[in-house]
Amino acid sequence: MKFTISKNEAGERIDLFLTKELPKFSRSQIQKAIDNGKILVDGRGIKSSYKVRYGNTIFVDKNYIENLGKPPELLAEKIPLEILHENKDLLVINKPAGLVVHPAAGNWSGTLVNAILNYDPKILNAIGEKSRMSQLRPGIIHRLDKDTTGVIIIAKNKTVLSSLSKQLRTREVKKKYEALVYGWPPESETIKSYLSRDKKNRKIVVEVEKDEGKEAISNYKVEKYLTSVNGKNHVSLLEIEIPTGRTHQIRVQFLGIGYPVVGDPIYNTKESKKLSMILGAKRQMLHAASIEFALPGKNKLVAISAPLPKDFRDILDKLKEIS
Repeated sequence: MKFTISKNEAGERIDLFLTKELPKFSRSQIQKAIDNGKILVDGRGIKSSYKVRYGNTIFVDKNYIENLGKPPELLAEKIPLEILHENKDLLVINKPAGLVVHPAAGNWSGTLVNAILNYDPKILNAIGEKSRMSQLRPGIIHRLDKDTTGVIIIAKNKTVLSSLSKQLRTREVKKKYEALVYGWPPESETIKSYLSRDKKNRKIVVEVEKDEGKEAISNYKVEKYLTSVNGKNHVSLLEIEIPTGRTHQIRVQFLGIGYPVVGDPIYNTKESKKLSMILGAKRQMLHAASIEFALPGKNKLVAISAPLPKDFRDILDKLKEIS
């Protein structure tokens, strides 16, 4: 693919010029092609900030540019799965810590999606849209953070994917979590706030004003007030129900009220970080304990639970309950 710069086009940044000439691709995709040497000016590599000159000839690697927007091929991988429930329409899995739910930048393989495609290749048909993101998430209705364990539903076809996705949007699915948090919060409470990606660091989520984010609601009750054996450190075991399912919701909101999740490497305080080290918590102690939903096409509710993982139980064994 070749472009020759006219007098009227001279002086414009090359990434902006090509974004106009190749509107199906984003500016970041064009910049990626430039950085990888797939776009040359007069036969030499340039930077995205290069300003084109009259008479320049721009060469674009056609094969590369046409594949920029396409998702990588999804591979079936033999990864162990703990199946809690299965029928012809869906799978319910107990996700272990360390397993990413679906492929994305930095994790194109070794995910739950790769595992379920090995288990049942037909799940590739459970894609609701033709977008790049949807193609990388066949069967995925909701997600859990990499180091959060517990119940997750996988749809086997488009009908079930659509039905359960709608139940989530209308808050008909009941999701309950078990969490260990630093400190002793009130016995029960509803936390309501608004969440958004941090403007400076898109990998983290922050609480914002109502008009700047999405509503997040968490209802919790304390199951046990606990201490370390020496009685110096206060810890609580909570049951948390979340009508909404925002990214990092529980982790952000409990930091916000002063009771961060034990072991959380991101949303923590100096005190909770120290306690996590004392208890040997190597990840956030957050577990998707149960989920309740309606079977698509049937007037029947299904409730499925997953037992606490060993590392969570081991930390509980280091604590004593306050009666």
